[in-house]
Amino acid sequence: MPSARICLPASLIACLLTTAAVCAAEPRALELTVDATDAPRGVFHSRLVIPAAPGELTLAYPKWVQGEHAPSGPVTQIAGFRVSAAGKALAWRRDPLDVFLVRVEVPAGAREVEVDFDYLSPPEDINGLGYGETPNSTPHLLIVDWHDLLVYPLGPNTMEIPVRASLRLPAGWKHDSALVPDSGGEAGKDGLLTFAPASVYTLIDSPVLAGEIFETFDLGTPESPLRLSVAADRPASLAVSPERIAAYRRVRAEALALFGARHYRSYGWLLALSDAIDHNGLEHHESSDDRGPATMFSDEAELVRQGTLLPHEYVHSWNGKYRRPAGLAVRDSQQPLDTGLLWVYEGLTRYLGDFLLTSRSGIRPIEMTRDYIAWVAANQDRNRPGRRWRPLADTAVAAQVLSGLPNGWNAYRRPLDYYDESGLIWLEADTIVRQKSGGTKSLDDFCRAFFGGASTAPAVVPYTAEDVYAALNRVVPYDWRGFFAERVYAIQPHAPLGGIEGAGWKLVYSEQPNAYQTLRAKSSKRIDESFSLGIWVKDDGTIDDIAVGGPAWEAGLGPGMKIVAVAGRAWTADLLAAEVQAAKGAKEPIEIAAQQGDVLKTFRVSYHDGERYPHLERDASKPDLLAAILAPKNR
Repeated sequence: MPSARICLPASLIACLLTTAAVCAAEPRALELTVDATDAPRGVFHSRLVIPAAPGELTLAYPKWVQGEHAPSGPVTQIAGFRVSAAGKALAWRRDPLDVFLVRVEVPAGAREVEVDFDYLSPPEDINGLGYGETPNSTPHLLIVDWHDLLVYPLGPNTMEIPVRASLRLPAGWKHDSALVPDSGGEAGKDGLLTFAPASVYTLIDSPVLAGEIFETFDLGTPESPLRLSVAADRPASLAVSPERIAAYRRVRAEALALFGARHYRSYGWLLALSDAIDHNGLEHHESSDDRGPATMFSDEAELVRQGTLLPHEYVHSWNGKYRRPAGLAVRDSQQPLDTGLLWVYEGLTRYLGDFLLTSRSGIRPIEMTRDYIAWVAANQDRNRPGRRWRPLADTAVAAQVLSGLPNGWNAYRRPLDYYDESGLIWLEADTIVRQKSGGTKSLDDFCRAFFGGASTAPAVVPYTAEDVYAALNRVVPYDWRGFFAERVYAIQPHAPLGGIEGAGWKLVYSEQPNAYQTLRAKSSKRIDESFSLGIWVKDDGTIDDIAVGGPAWEAGLGPGMKIVAVAGRAWTADLLAAEVQAAKGAKEPIEIAAQQGDVLKTFRVSYHDGERYPHLERDASKPDLLAAILAPKNR
């Protein structure tokens, strides 16, 4: 059965998205006013006027956040919650079984209730589970994620609840958002920005980026608008080279060549650059909430590590927002999300955004992409002992509890491998399509058929796994259900390397450093001896993670221990690497002194193969399909 399309009726689109007039036939709009003038010290003030009838009213604070794949609504960050009607305070009570629901008795004669509360932006990461529990503001910039700042009546579909939002920013700050502005987007005399009525769904899907150090780069065309808006803590962060701007402009062209159509009216990358916020990205239909380090555009290590961020989130406009797993196409933010198909939602996006568009646009050189693929493949193959007990599918199904885990034991738990490992699986699928079609078709053809079609405004078209298999079969007949069953749903002792091999390359190891791995280690401030000792170490000597079964594990080392000496000399990162190399071919183990609590102990690590780094090596017996896969399509 074909997937059903879920989208706003034409009358609601006209009423809620295009014009500021409220259609008489539609329900009264909620009114939401957010005062962000206090956000530089971490406080956002929300005030809502919610149409209501006398009797019990249940108000919902968004619980399940799309894109975060978890019940990560930051309800713990809400303070000063008050409900009133006609100026009189109303008693409210929280649902004892669902802390995201509040019940209130609306008095006779009342047509609306007022709700006031503050959202407290954390000064530091609480648990990394969702954006609402990480910093959303600095003294120089802020991000308005509306799902942190509202409640709505439980019951109607959030696509059918109209809301009229307004926002007050610190004086002189600039902003950007996918929301349609009223009055040309300028603040009124009271400093208030107003937006055209939208649905609660659309509002939540349209964050605002603002800052006093702010610049917007136009990267699109009148027919296909695309922009990059950057807010930063310091002016130097806005210095983006012309070459980098040209590469980001090519992302749009390459994406349209890949998909053949777009499903947004205008798209904006909303990028906050600061060392005081967590670095990540959250996708939306017509924008993405992107966050990177202050030196993202100037430091080579950050350019390499963060270079995939914007292409990845852009691909989500097609895969994840327009086409969405049926289990994620829910009526409101209180419905649990079925994340079982994240190996398509995130895994295919990893392949299309991080492998393909990043290379095809020129953001990352092809040689660096090969080192990136080698690092991903080796990491999944050698450094994931968790693969011996957890199938890849379970990393998707359990995403809500695997996100935001503290460091330590991640290699053994293998959290969120539906990103990287699925990217390798989709590479293999691409090579199969190319081989079986005699080079006449590729995964690009699947993308145009499945995600393309005619260009549209934002809409949601759900899919199932069977829809994916059927669409692939229409491109090239093959046992796609069996292909994914073996790689996604069964426990596999080794990573899926068939795509690398089918593309004409082999995964090998040598003493020559992997360029991507080296720069990533520098950016993350971790020493990566994972392919030798099976260990990752912070700059200060603290063991960040360990590969269970590797040499360091067998010697008795574990996460949280702090290395204080190597071979009798005080800890340095260079010393550890030097001793790993010096032990090559030797008989004596490497002696590592580490402290755990008040215990200091020397561990003897038996490893004698020297430094080992992953690389892709050409297999001359096969055509180089990888070059064709990564080559630009629109130059």
